[in-house]
Amino acid sequence: MKTYGIVCEYNPFHNGHKYQIEETKKQTGADHIVAVMSGNYVQRGDVAIIDKFRRAEIAVRNGVDLVVELPVAYTLTNAQTFARASVFMLNALGVVDGISFGSECGDLDLLKNAAVASAAVSVPEKVKPLLDEGESYPSAVQKLVNSEYGPMVGEVFNSPNNILAVEYLKAIADFKKADTAAREKAIEEAKSKGEEIDESKFPEVTELEAFTVKRTASHDSDETAEGKFASASAIRRMIEDGEDFSAYVPAETLAAINEYDDKDQLCYFDNLERELLYRMRTVSPQDLAQLADVDDGLVNRMFQVGRVAVSLEDLINGVKTKRYPEARVRRLLLCALLGLRKNELQTPPPFGRILALNERGTEILSEAKGKARMVFGTSLKAIADMDNQLFKHFAAMSSITSDVYGLASRDIRPCGVDFTAKVGVLKNI
Repeated sequence: MKTYGIVCEYNPFHNGHKYQIEETKKQTGADHIVAVMSGNYVQRGDVAIIDKFRRAEIAVRNGVDLVVELPVAYTLTNAQTFARASVFMLNALGVVDGISFGSECGDLDLLKNAAVASAAVSVPEKVKPLLDEGESYPSAVQKLVNSEYGPMVGEVFNSPNNILAVEYLKAIADFKKADTAAREKAIEEAKSKGEEIDESKFPEVTELEAFTVKRTASHDSDETAEGKFASASAIRRMIEDGEDFSAYVPAETLAAINEYDDKDQLCYFDNLERELLYRMRTVSPQDLAQLADVDDGLVNRMFQVGRVAVSLEDLINGVKTKRYPEARVRRLLLCALLGLRKNELQTPPPFGRILALNERGTEILSEAKGKARMVFGTSLKAIADMDNQLFKHFAAMSSITSDVYGLASRDIRPCGVDFTAKVGVLKNI
């Protein structure tokens, strides 16, 4: 059994996603696929167009075997934290052999060089001077890489999927180091107790494999490619404008979008305008300072603009700058609305909530028994009922943020869905 992991959002699931899954199986020999997927909110600072349960079901009907939710606190944050939390969950499952990800360059060696370069320059003494000059953090890193490693490596940081790929590779390397250190510590402790060292109990740590698929359309662009591929952003625009997008998505996505559209249940960030304006008119600077990925300058800017903005467009345009790009501002606005704080990111994700699986997915979970280093389960209530305060807190966070998500469609949905929704358990296709 060979299992590969994919970090995804599937907003919505399209032909490019299906191609990645197929190529991963074909090129790596993987026969099982597990996905760590953003839930009802996505990393670009937006709400998912359809809910996490339906998106997970569509993924399982199109090649994924097990879908695990990335908790919202780790979704609405920067690329580094998003990637590290996702890789942590895949690594913690204990049976994942490698990770597959899309990239604009499609060159794994170049991405690995970029990961080494990024790790070397991403230190405060190098980055801070550029931030003080008004550069955004990604732009500062790119300038430093350009200067110290050359334009070919620096060019990698011009594309969003490349940036995420670099962060996945950095996380893979870091977790190998951490696991190796933990193994060595355990061996030393055993030796100090006079215990005989059984190598089977202390297996060598192997680094997760990495595989990249060259993307034909960037995930955060409004572009389409010839034939059957288009970016998720382009597809969402076509949906909103009432254009025909059927050539770019599998049948299950088309059916779901049409169904949700007919019921006025497609979700959009703009539908939360009044809620976001209310929050920004009532929030204190002290509360804003508790958000993740925020600094004093941004706190002051958000507070001042939030007091006078009369529309969501006013709010975003008033806060964003070269240093504070729109996606970062949108994430912070959602974090403020949802009550997400930076102290919730001090620990890795505490559990893995399963959103959908098939028979091969149950095989992954069976193989993970005794190997997984975190709790994975289908019932949020069962997880919340465990004697663990962190579990209870993150389960409550999941439920509350899903309740707010229910306000993002024209037809407002009821509360409590997260604890009552049935997980999709499908037969192998």
